[in-house]
Amino acid sequence: FPDCEEHTNECEPGYLNINNLCFHEGDFNVIQKMINNSYESGIDLGCNGSPYCGSPNPYMDSSDSWMWIGVDGEYYEWNANENGVVEPLELGIQEWENGRLTSLMCGAYIYCQLSGPIPDEIIELTEIETLRLEYNYLSGFIPDGICDLGTNHLDYLAFDLSGNSLCPPYPECIDTDEESYWFQDTLSCNEIGDLNSDFIINVQDLVIIIHFILNPNSYNYQDLIISDINSDGVLNVTDAVQLVNIIL
Repeated sequence: FPDCEEHTNECEPGYLNINNLCFHEGDFNVIQKMINNSYESGIDLGCNGSPYCGSPNPYMDSSDSWMWIGVDGEYYEWNANENGVVEPLELGIQEWENGRLTSLMCGAYIYCQLSGPIPDEIIELTEIETLRLEYNYLSGFIPDGICDLGTNHLDYLAFDLSGNSLCPPYPECIDTDEESYWFQDTLSCNEIGDLNSDFIINVQDLVIIIHFILNPNSYNYQDLIISDINSDGVLNVTDAVQLVNIIL
């Protein structure tokens, strides 16, 4: 951007000015949350010091990275700053229009190596048309609101979450009957009701669910799904009673 100092744009409130281009702050933060979840997952990929292995993939922050972003039809090779941390505009292949994220490709053959849960905030990507996160190391439950995004959930070229470690139940918009397309490694998935992830449902899980019921602000979407024993989308005393019946 050789003329940035001479031609500067002022972004509207709610948008970030980066290299004289405007990016929606909410969309930007969703990508940041994906990166944060990956770092916080602590997943061991057996990298043995490889500069191209990690979660997220440190290659994204390398000057050798071939990733690019499109902004309003113009395509830029976004040079990584090599500060040792993968930043939102370094992750995968992105397209933005009018400051909103319309495409995020971070799946197979791009090797973003994302892990941890899909952030609940992903439902805020209201202008997204292409969301490719296949064959990463994503785990946990898929936010149900993902069905409300503007992607074609029946077209794997527009929407693909397969090849991760995401756990059932899956949102209704995902066709899990298409075996050649939908695959998840569920070996590490916990049974509904196993709130402390020890693969045993007992009184310790009951203590946790009662805490959640008494403190509604203490749990997130992932906690809700594993605690919602009757799958009605609400966490209340009915779930605690059913959990007691399971224990007994």
